[in-house]
Amino acid sequence: MSKPDPRRIPGAPFPLQLALWEVPEPDRTNMVALYDIAPRFCFDTRDGGEGSRKLIEREFTFGAKHYRITLKPTQVRAPDGTIVDRYLGEREQIVEEVIRRIAGNRSRLRLHDQVKVRFPFTVSEIRDELSRVRHSYSFAEIREAITLLNEVRLVIQDLDAKGSPVLSSAAFPVMGLRRKGDDFNSFVEFNPLVADAIRLLDFMQVDYETLMELRDPVARWLLKRLHNEIAVARQPVQQMTATGIRRDSGMPEWKTTRNLLRRVSQSVEVLRELGVLDSIDMEEVMEGQRKVDIVFTVSASPDFMAKVHASRRIARANREDFSRITGGRTPGAGFAPAAPAEVFRLRDARVSAPEDKAA
Repeated sequence: MSKPDPRRIPGAPFPLQLALWEVPEPDRTNMVALYDIAPRFCFDTRDGGEGSRKLIEREFTFGAKHYRITLKPTQVRAPDGTIVDRYLGEREQIVEEVIRRIAGNRSRLRLHDQVKVRFPFTVSEIRDELSRVRHSYSFAEIREAITLLNEVRLVIQDLDAKGSPVLSSAAFPVMGLRRKGDDFNSFVEFNPLVADAIRLLDFMQVDYETLMELRDPVARWLLKRLHNEIAVARQPVQQMTATGIRRDSGMPEWKTTRNLLRRVSQSVEVLRELGVLDSIDMEEVMEGQRKVDIVFTVSASPDFMAKVHASRRIARANREDFSRITGGRTPGAGFAPAAPAEVFRLRDARVSAPEDKAA
């Protein structure tokens, strides 16, 4: 259980959306669709050509729209003393996921300047949670990951709107880090897309334990992609191509198509092994005698479908509770202050019977 915040004034209103962001169940976390599905991380660079580029540009699809993301690296000093460009990799993906999960605990988020969302924490609690989900990193590695999440800048543009920028920011645009004994007190400010999603209640819960159990970063991305698409379509059967997964997940173009198709097939198969998918049908796309793509038709398992449906019900309950507590306001009007008694009743109902509440 989180400790009470000494800076909180007893009886003061609490931002209602921050209470609705809270996740009582430890096996779930919150997902922000566009932000989480955008290809922000660099995976499998050994066989591609992105590693030598200063700026990485990737085009991807989300829903029915087309986007471009530009990744701007930061410079760090390598162990041999040289200065190297660094992007966000799998370590940063995992550390951000753990930070997001702990931020879903009770009363962990803070509102700053009425629009910015901040999360105070210690590096040791991030390390402990990483260890619990079997992703162990040292203090130095965690600090470096948080620093990269603060310094690596990304720009997302809507190509259907003539390149209009959707976002230009880092994952954590503001960060504080201060040593306290053998630990570090820290805080990060959430990306504006995440802060806006919290304010608008435009987020959904996803299976945290399975995300952390996955040892394949592309499969981790694919689980969120499938969750979002199934939530929209409400159908267990989804179709995708290997080249589409490569493009939209952020994998670079591989020198050998055969290796690319094998790598993507492994990521899809991992989801079946963990029970996310029930079945996978693969149709090879040929150009003459050469295999150039694979069309995957996948069926989500009943267990995964149940989790997606529960996520939709919880998202609907968030909107209904917001409207009820605020007397019919819409979330877009800003962060709404709620009386402590209302927040207490909301939390108590969800902890006591979360599935009944979400039904």
